[in-house]
Amino acid sequence: MKMLLGVMVLAVILSPPAAGAAPGGRVRVGVVDFYAPTPLATFEGVFPARFATDDLSTLLAGAAGDRLVMIPRETVLRSEQTLRWRDADVLHFDRLRALADAVGADRLVVGWIPVLSVEGGGGSGPPPPGGDGDGFPAADATLVLQVFDAHQERLVFDARYSAYELGGTRAELAIRVVGHALKPAIPALIDRLTAQTP
Repeated sequence: MKMLLGVMVLAVILSPPAAGAAPGGRVRVGVVDFYAPTPLATFEGVFPARFATDDLSTLLAGAAGDRLVMIPRETVLRSEQTLRWRDADVLHFDRLRALADAVGADRLVVGWIPVLSVEGGGGSGPPPPGGDGDGFPAADATLVLQVFDAHQERLVFDARYSAYELGGTRAELAIRVVGHALKPAIPALIDRLTAQTP
């Protein structure tokens, strides 16, 4: 009996962690490609939705320290391709759950860009306040950030962040305004991502 118990304990010790399990029980997080209800223009080779996705992943990884395990963007992209991911899939919990399973994520961050306007055209949504197309270069952005909990199969966070920027080329403005809308969201996102599931 003692020998059997010893073999069972050894088997538990030597067993690999469950698929998707993070070291020390940390939450595994993936960032899904940002979605724009209205197609966004590119600005001198800058794709705002892709920039927002990559920037958010970097900001979360830098601010979370060892509290989160960030799933690499390349892993998420490969799984999206395998699942034949479409922008509208962020609206369907079954598709989000399938993506979370594919990448081994406990939670996914979903981002929307309902407004991105750079003075002079090429954006979606209304022009920035006071912009008439001939004035000082300006940009306006609104982002919606959500957290999908794969275990609960529901959203556990939903917030809107906006920014307004002046000066620079259209590409610089697009990058800055999206980045400045993302930065204030990071503390609240990390709090939600690291919160224990009820």
